[in-house]
Amino acid sequence: MMISNRRSDSIKALGKLEGFKHDVKMLRSTIDQAPLWRPSTTLTKQCDEVLRMISELEARFDRKLVVTIIGPCGSGKSTLLNALAGVDDLSEHGHRRPTTRSVVVLCHDSSDAAQLKQEMATESVEIRTSDAAASLQNVLLIDTPDTDSTEQDKHIPMVQKAIVLSDVLICVFDAENPKRRDHVDFLAPYVRLFNGDSLVSVINKSDRQDEGELKEKILPEFTDFIAKAWSQPVHTFLCISARSHLKDPQWDASAKPRHNFDQFQTLKHMIFGTFNQPGFVIDRRMENAKHLRDFVYLESTFEAENDLEKLKEVRDNIKNTENRAVQEALSAFKANSSGQFPGLNVLLYQKLAQRWLGPVGWLIAIWARILIFGTGIVALFRFGSPWRQLLGMVSSRKHVKDSPSALLETENFEGVDSALRDYRLAILQRWPDIAESLIQCRFEPSVRKFENMLPDRNDFHRDLTAMWRNALNSALNRSSKNLSGFMLQLFLNLPTIGILGHVGWITIRNYFSDNYLSLGFFLHTCLIIVITLFLSFFVLQGCIRLFAGSERITDHALEEVQQQVEQIKHLSLNPVGQQIDVVLDLAR
Repeated sequence: MMISNRRSDSIKALGKLEGFKHDVKMLRSTIDQAPLWRPSTTLTKQCDEVLRMISELEARFDRKLVVTIIGPCGSGKSTLLNALAGVDDLSEHGHRRPTTRSVVVLCHDSSDAAQLKQEMATESVEIRTSDAAASLQNVLLIDTPDTDSTEQDKHIPMVQKAIVLSDVLICVFDAENPKRRDHVDFLAPYVRLFNGDSLVSVINKSDRQDEGELKEKILPEFTDFIAKAWSQPVHTFLCISARSHLKDPQWDASAKPRHNFDQFQTLKHMIFGTFNQPGFVIDRRMENAKHLRDFVYLESTFEAENDLEKLKEVRDNIKNTENRAVQEALSAFKANSSGQFPGLNVLLYQKLAQRWLGPVGWLIAIWARILIFGTGIVALFRFGSPWRQLLGMVSSRKHVKDSPSALLETENFEGVDSALRDYRLAILQRWPDIAESLIQCRFEPSVRKFENMLPDRNDFHRDLTAMWRNALNSALNRSSKNLSGFMLQLFLNLPTIGILGHVGWITIRNYFSDNYLSLGFFLHTCLIIVITLFLSFFVLQGCIRLFAGSERITDHALEEVQQQVEQIKHLSLNPVGQQIDVVLDLAR
């Protein structure tokens, strides 16, 4: 089934809208990772508001374009709507204040505005139509109440709701006093949510000013004033005289127009021509949604850039402090680890037994079992009451495989505790100055609480212990591999294998010659083999002591741990450091 181009464009646009929402959600998720940074609360609220506004855009995606006229009391909003509608009294106007007390909607048909009226959630919505409005096939034109009258408390909520539901905003200013600070400030937060093409600034009653002064002074000064007040340029400025386009302007004889410079027809063409095109509503809402997405990104970047340089200094300070703390922790860990791992010898012989072949390999396996049993008994005598020690001796054979790992883990935790203590002391010495710098960068005063700013003790234990175990296992594997080379195994096994081969040959030869050897021959043979095997094993033990002693393996493991720690020095241990990185990422 074929679908129309307009329908397919609508489907594509809805997909892009979902992408904009996803971008804002991802930004919000990033901001949530820096809860101690005070601007994060405001930025999170802005993200939520933008998500809501984009969702509202999505909900009314196929509805008519909403163009809203807004301005202070006496600026001529109602006169402008009447001039556009071609009906002098369509919207109440005059000198009585406030002039407009309700939201007036000009549309092609009253049914077009029914849903808008429902969304406004107020009874103060009046729907109007006219001959001119008959051509508004795709636009709803809204006149809003005054923002600065005596009834502003009742009017402002209606105006705010109308702005939120708007696709295009026409801001009307009085040429006799365009720099109305209260009106400009009121509009500022809403204007930032509209892109340049959706924002039109109109200076009404321009016919009351001298044409040269209007063009050369009033308009340039007002353009610069608005750009600074709203922190963004407004691309469309029009000077009009709405009253001139009423059927009965009712000019005072002494106050007629001073010139003919009037851009009313340009504004009318924008509304009844450009804005009224069938495809314009989709394009405008897409642009507004994109601008909303970009708005929160720019706001977050702007807030983060305010603290950028100072935060970089704080981050470097924390990094240097952590580097020093980590080095002191490693020194404490090394000092407490020296000579405290008798189980290393057992683990090394276990790994050698898995790699070695031949008679020496058999002896290594036997020796490893003897060491396991002996280390288990020593470990059991080291802790606990005498009765438990005796019971442990009885059961040590059953649990002999677990003894080295249990012993190693028990000793390891003592080293981690010492490392953690020295780490915390090193951070504590410099944290007060760091905390004050963070507060200057708009972080919560709670950063002064030292305990909250350190990594979780259990996490530190787990990470450092895992790092140490991996490094120790790597050092053991490397040492066992170096001590299990083919040439070394051949060199140490060859004497025993040679004697076994020679004795075997003599025994077989005499057996088939019916010349049986004496018991003394075999006793001497066994003694020679045992002596040779033990000599080879002693040579291997010498190599192990020389190249793979416990201290050497521990040193290699500590070096590997230090290298791993140096690779993760980017504030990974400090919760505040992680939040600083989030803020710096927002600035980038």
